[in-house]
Amino acid sequence: MAHITQVGAQLVVVAALTGACSRQEESRSAGAEIGATDSAITTELHVSNVMIGRQIGPGNRITDPTFQFAPKDTVYVSVATEGVGEAGTLTAAWRSQTGEVLQQSSKPVPQAGENTEFRLSQPKGLKPGTYKVIVFLGGDSVETRVFAVKK
Repeated sequence: MAHITQVGAQLVVVAALTGACSRQEESRSAGAEIGATDSAITTELHVSNVMIGRQIGPGNRITDPTFQFAPKDTVYVSVATEGVGEAGTLTAAWRSQTGEVLQQSSKPVPQAGENTEFRLSQPKGLKPGTYKVIVFLGGDSVETRVFAVKK
């Protein structure tokens, strides 16, 4: 009788483990389907990073980031984008402390992995003060960076 009880207990344990393994497998399958769906969804085109600085390097990335410039410096902005979409143009509008538009230029969104570079410099130099650059994706303002020019 003890032998039958022991065999019965073993069968209960095996049944419990089989059920648990089956539930784990179902869970994994559902997770795999969700993961596949997530990776199939592409993200909408958006600006993921805007940096400002004195120098630009490979891939149009800022190599000397700063928010303070001398009057004769060239101010660079590097704009990174991710995703896909119809708004395939980036625009940078440079404004003085009075709100006057100093310069505005547009460029197409580059291929994945490349940043878009914009620059501002004035032949006579920028007057000391606070400036800003507004970045647009399509027609929508998406980022603003403020910077200072000091003697």
